[in-house]
Amino acid sequence: MSYPPSNGPGAGGWAPGQQQAVCTWHPDRATGLRCTRCGRPACPECLTNASVGAQCRQCVAEQRTPAQRRAAQTVAGSPLGVPPLVATVLIAINVVVYIVTVIQARSTQNLDASSVFFDGALIPVQVGQGEYWRVLTSGFLHLGIIHIAANMISLYFLGPPLERLIGRWRFLVVYLVSLLGGSAAVMLFSAPVSMTVGASGAIFGLMGALIVTFKRMRYDLRQLGFVLVINLFITFQVSGISWQGHVGGLVAGGLIGAAMVLPKPAKRLQIQIGASIALVVICAALIFWKAGTEPDQECFYAEQGSSGPGVYCTVE
Repeated sequence: MSYPPSNGPGAGGWAPGQQQAVCTWHPDRATGLRCTRCGRPACPECLTNASVGAQCRQCVAEQRTPAQRRAAQTVAGSPLGVPPLVATVLIAINVVVYIVTVIQARSTQNLDASSVFFDGALIPVQVGQGEYWRVLTSGFLHLGIIHIAANMISLYFLGPPLERLIGRWRFLVVYLVSLLGGSAAVMLFSAPVSMTVGASGAIFGLMGALIVTFKRMRYDLRQLGFVLVINLFITFQVSGISWQGHVGGLVAGGLIGAAMVLPKPAKRLQIQIGASIALVVICAALIFWKAGTEPDQECFYAEQGSSGPGVYCTVE
């Protein structure tokens, strides 16, 4: 690397009695060098060899072509190096909602008495009564401490890596589309009076999107694939787990993940937006259709039910 002449004060040098300059980006480093383009003081680490002299990192960045600027992007087209935030916010929202339900129900396990819990849980016949918000709110509710702990630990380990790879807003889209896909599958394949809650559908969607992203970037899929297989095995072997929500979320997450990372840069944004809208419309259409076919029943919480306090449903 060559540097600009530094044999005098006018050239960025140092003379007795003159305070020596410091690097613009490293104030703790004294330097006698300057950028030949803008004149900023810079240490050798912050200078890049140019056709004439050397230029600072700011001037080098300003002269990059659009193609070179696009190179500093993730595989999904988001700015590179942005720290993850959305996953942490989602964890916080889930925890706060759980605390509210615990306070209302005065219990950490039996949360049926909480109005937030009951009014937000996904019960297909209630969606058939026009309560469509349940397909989203159910993804932020949990049955107990073990349930929320398992889901939030999974979100903590799966969320930030995917968010770094595709960016904050794309990550949020993947999460919400996966949640909606899981709810659509519950509406289609679960019993009309079943109750489903939990973020696991969205988390399975993150696994699906991560697998597609790892495949796109030619990462080793063995560990992630093993985790997915184990979770699917547990889904179908342990009673009380909504396989519908898990599989629906996985499929939706894989599809939206593919739309985020597979398109060519020239049409990437258009495909990402179009695929996101298309998946939301498809899921919403299935939910609306199935809601219209639900039996004319209604579920409610009763303190003095035949089997004690709990959720009861009318018989058609």
